[in-house]
Amino acid sequence: NATNATNATNATNATNKTYTRLRATLPTVLVPLLAAALALCGLSAWVATGAAGSPARVRVDDGRVFLPYGGKAETAAFFRITNTGESGDVLLSVRSPVADDVMLSRTVERPGNVESMRMVDSAAVPGRSVVRMTPEGLDVMLRPRKALRLGDRVPFVLRFRYGGEVTVRAVVVRPGS
Repeated sequence: NATNATNATNATNATNKTYTRLRATLPTVLVPLLAAALALCGLSAWVATGAAGSPARVRVDDGRVFLPYGGKAETAAFFRITNTGESGDVLLSVRSPVADDVMLSRTVERPGNVESMRMVDSAAVPGRSVVRMTPEGLDVMLRPRKALRLGDRVPFVLRFRYGGEVTVRAVVVRPGS
């Protein structure tokens, strides 16, 4: 019986030592676990409130096309692109079912105070910004398939990297208006 009592005492002591070790290591396990849970809750709340940044939300309006003049077939179109999202987007291309050779271009100043047109592959539309196309900056060059008249509404499709395609109409106006 003495052997059984000694074995029971040894087993109890071993169990107590195991519990003591577990209690000593429990904070080292729980602290990182609790910190990770709190961080996950905080990030979830941040994203849910929109503070993490919203995707690009692009709107295109105020479309104008200059009436060609001086016997030229080519002309230019201009738009106002508004991005109300936090993230930027990129205008990749522009097309029109009533025009050929529709392309993005930018007026650049060269040495000697000389301006020239340069075709561009794309145009950045930063988050929370408005990009205004103008004759002195970014515009859309096109060659209409038929003569345009004042007041005509010309359809365009602007394609953005993240925002997809946006269809808009631009009104034909006299240059300078």
